[in-house]
Amino acid sequence: MVTTSRTVLQVNISIVVEHRSTEHWFFDKQGKLQAWRDWRLQLSEMDAESACQEVATWWKFVPLVTKTFDPWREETWPDPWTLVSNGSFCPSAQGLGMFYSLVLCGVDSRLILAVINEQPRLLVEVLGNKLLNYYDGEVIDANFSEAQILKHWASSDLARLVKV
Repeated sequence: MVTTSRTVLQVNISIVVEHRSTEHWFFDKQGKLQAWRDWRLQLSEMDAESACQEVATWWKFVPLVTKTFDPWREETWPDPWTLVSNGSFCPSAQGLGMFYSLVLCGVDSRLILAVINEQPRLLVEVLGNKLLNYYDGEVIDANFSEAQILKHWASSDLARLVKV
């Protein structure tokens, strides 16, 4: 049997998911925020690579809806606490949540507005050339993506939303 790195990654994610609870997404607003804070404290103790994979995996299991804000209009983006406490996420909201999680844990990252399959989406660039939120639950090499990158932001560019 031929095993690709993607297959191994999916198996590893499956093992992690077996022990993962997603019930925090169904807590009240305060419960969601507390669960997110507790999880970020665990992230802060991980090395950057492990933290990025954990972020990709954790945000894979959010309750999805079609659209929560306009990814083209930065002024519609919620701050981190509003995003998490609302508890509904479109694909761009997943990316914004990943970005917020990493920034608040001190992991250097950039938020990217990209077009994938003619749809806008917020992605996160980490570790030099890795992307989060291209595929659910995965950290991929940006060189293998077909995303058309339109704009990027450092955490300092979004200081009105998240202060670090």
